[in-house]
Amino acid sequence: MSKFYEVRRRDGAARIGKLLLTGRNRVQTVQTPLMLQVESLREKIEVINAEDSNFDEVLSSEETWITSRGTVLLPEVHPLFTKVKEAIPSLFVDFFVLSFASCLLNSPRDFVRRIVDARNAIPPDVALWVPAIASAENAALLFFMGADIIDDTNAVIKGHQGIYLLEEGNVRLSELADLPCNCSICSSLSIEELRGKDAKERASLIAKHNTLVLDKEVKKVKERIIAGNLREYVELKVRASTFSTAVLRILDTEEEEYFERRTPVARNQRLEANTMESLKRVEVKRFANRVLERYEPPKRKILLILPCSAKKPYSESPSHAKFIEAIENYRGYIHELILTSPLGVVPRELEMVYPAAFYDIPVTGYWDAEEREWVSSCLRAYLKNNLRNYELIVAHLSGAYKEICGSVATDLGIEVVFTCENNEEVTSKEALKRLKRRIAELCVERKRLSGFEVKANMIKAMADYQFGISTGAELIARKEGERVKITGKFPSYKLLDSGILARIVPAYGLLALTVKGARRILDSISSYKVEIDDFVPKGSILAPGVVNAGEQIRENDEIVFFGVKAFGVGRAKMSGWEMEESRKGVAIQVREVVRV
Repeated sequence: MSKFYEVRRRDGAARIGKLLLTGRNRVQTVQTPLMLQVESLREKIEVINAEDSNFDEVLSSEETWITSRGTVLLPEVHPLFTKVKEAIPSLFVDFFVLSFASCLLNSPRDFVRRIVDARNAIPPDVALWVPAIASAENAALLFFMGADIIDDTNAVIKGHQGIYLLEEGNVRLSELADLPCNCSICSSLSIEELRGKDAKERASLIAKHNTLVLDKEVKKVKERIIAGNLREYVELKVRASTFSTAVLRILDTEEEEYFERRTPVARNQRLEANTMESLKRVEVKRFANRVLERYEPPKRKILLILPCSAKKPYSESPSHAKFIEAIENYRGYIHELILTSPLGVVPRELEMVYPAAFYDIPVTGYWDAEEREWVSSCLRAYLKNNLRNYELIVAHLSGAYKEICGSVATDLGIEVVFTCENNEEVTSKEALKRLKRRIAELCVERKRLSGFEVKANMIKAMADYQFGISTGAELIARKEGERVKITGKFPSYKLLDSGILARIVPAYGLLALTVKGARRILDSISSYKVEIDDFVPKGSILAPGVVNAGEQIRENDEIVFFGVKAFGVGRAKMSGWEMEESRKGVAIQVREVVRV
């Protein structure tokens, strides 16, 4: 439990937090991610000695807790390891120090395991200090993994070794032709002047430069967390180091559950898939899994596979407007599936959800082998699950899209009708005419989709995607004495009967419920319920007010909360497991509440 530390914002495992520090005759509130300076550590933070003879008594007493306190996480070989591990749940501390962090730089796998294990072992509402290993090169990665506090110990030591830190690595001063930095140290003297200083002063100046570079990196990370795009920055940073690249790849392949539990279900930021590591992102894997597990396609005569578009949502792109125009008269027979990297396949009804409407990729016409395999695996899995829903498969694809679809069709032993010639543009007049003609031949008579059907299919699919299969059908079902209707222009639809039940929030790609809508599907959303204490919330619900929360709840999930005195809907501001384990911070942003 923490008294002087509170998490204010999250971006996956990275957090913005508030920490109270006390020094000589002063109290200071600082923000994490935080870099502590070696020379001021003794003044600012009191760390409890894990070998104190009154260890249990000191750590469990709150009477003398007038400053932020921490305790040390020990290695397994330490004689007090078991005692500290058992005491962790009951400790009154604001931060934990990973005491053996300096031993982690020899192995990327050990680096990952130790830091992730440390974060998993301690409560979510306390900070983690990883000392003596931070550099401008790895700071973003440390915070991305869940560290909250670093220090400039490593930067200072390297300075005294004559090593000059750069944002992407380090180099010996003797190897530099000039000072490639504009910090207060480097802009005040030339490299010749720096080399001309005596050894002690030169070491001190390099150490100060190194600290300033590290501090600049911490500030960058803060801004990235606030913007919600730290992952993109980490993918950029790790390219400068084989060690860091290995760490990120190990995190993506071996610690998927760790990040999934901490990654928001949606955010109002674009996901930029610029590297092959982007294929391994939690958001990408989660979307692919939910398409298989939480999406039920309609039974239609034709499955039409289309390429993605640069503009999102796809329906608003010029290319998809042409596709829809070509098939409009027969759309009632057709189910549309968009083939894309990195998401794999996107059913038309889910084109508004996050990240389907919020991603961008570099378009070159060239598909890497790993990219092809991932998209192929998504299409293959979708077809295996849902072939029974269709009589025919038509693919309006060219280039790599066509090759991928053809390869999957061969693997599965199924026939696909292609409407584009090799190397033909999908939006060419000839290709569109061929698509229109082929669809007309296969469907015989015309059958359009009504405006209500298009909107209802989207709302139903989004509800299933968010809460689970069958939820959508219950939400849009016509109850006795009610007349369900959908208003609004794409994509800002509202579902109503005698009042609003739900609406699509384009900024997040989510379906937002009202209390009335939540009551319609209450039996189907058990995983997204939060039990609160006996009070009526106003504005927000803090973590101490949560009694129980669904384990599947992630930040920004739409949830239903209930208690002895209140029932309402809102948006989760932390994961369900964090709501139960935290004693500080906003758990739910309340949208609507009624007294019970």
